[in-house]
Amino acid sequence: MEEELQSIEIANLVADISDDFELCNTELKKEYLKLNLQAINRVLQSIDGCCGTFGTGYPFYALKENLCGDLPVIYEQMRYNDELRRYSEASTHPIWSCYYCLNSVGDSMPDLKQWCKPCPKMDDELKPRKLLNRLPDVDMFLIIEDDKFEAAQKQLIDRFTKVDLHTSDVDPVRTIVDLKEIVDDLKSGKMPSKLLPLDVHLVKKSQLSMILDLTHQAVLFNNPKPFVPIHPLSLRKKWQYDDTAYNFMFDFLYSLTPFNWDEDLMQKLLATRKELSKKSDKELEDMLLCVSSDSVKRRQETHELQLRYKERTNSWKE
Repeated sequence: MEEELQSIEIANLVADISDDFELCNTELKKEYLKLNLQAINRVLQSIDGCCGTFGTGYPFYALKENLCGDLPVIYEQMRYNDELRRYSEASTHPIWSCYYCLNSVGDSMPDLKQWCKPCPKMDDELKPRKLLNRLPDVDMFLIIEDDKFEAAQKQLIDRFTKVDLHTSDVDPVRTIVDLKEIVDDLKSGKMPSKLLPLDVHLVKKSQLSMILDLTHQAVLFNNPKPFVPIHPLSLRKKWQYDDTAYNFMFDFLYSLTPFNWDEDLMQKLLATRKELSKKSDKELEDMLLCVSSDSVKRRQETHELQLRYKERTNSWKE
């Protein structure tokens, strides 16, 4: 495997790991995903000033809100992985030079995007973050009291370190090796001993409260393509703000799954869901597609995901 990590073939290795993770949709995998969510939530909810957490992305859009149901195979992910293989085939680089760079100065890199983006030694689509984007992680948010925001950042890093939870950016090569082991365990029917990489974000309670108000207003005014910006503090190698805000409305519709929210935040969430529940299934599907990227639109062609979204939005009527 060491040779694959150093070769341009690392792109194929990453694509294979991602394919295998996608295809291995067993009960064991679902239990493993739940175990990851529980482990991360234990840390997040132990932080002083926690007002709740929420998950977004996979597996939340692929399961019912109580994390029940069968995991579908999402062929858009495999098409996405095939794209990576084509980049590898077209590359004129015989080795993955990022391997040597990460091994020699990886610890001192402040930010993979900042450091790698201008580098001419590797094709843009084969740089570390582009490879990591193909691999699974767990996308979770911690809502924190405003006056605990600064203290929470250090607390979280310390507590994640104690339980060996880390982001993929800390050591990309290790992330790839660990995910290969995780996938091999799942394929052989063994519960993995390692957890998926973190993708953790921190948002102040006042900030989320305002965002929920804006989301409600966008629904009330029937904005055909609502944009509600959210710009959380994200843990990469360290805590940082990403380049731009993104559309909270997409996560709200597609996958936002709350855990132990303060009552006032939960009431705002439920009020907007109730307002959305007045719309028809077709209107809700159109709204989702309006705020989705092209890749999500292709993903949403999966029949099981269409059903999950319908089940999710219909549950708001209850």
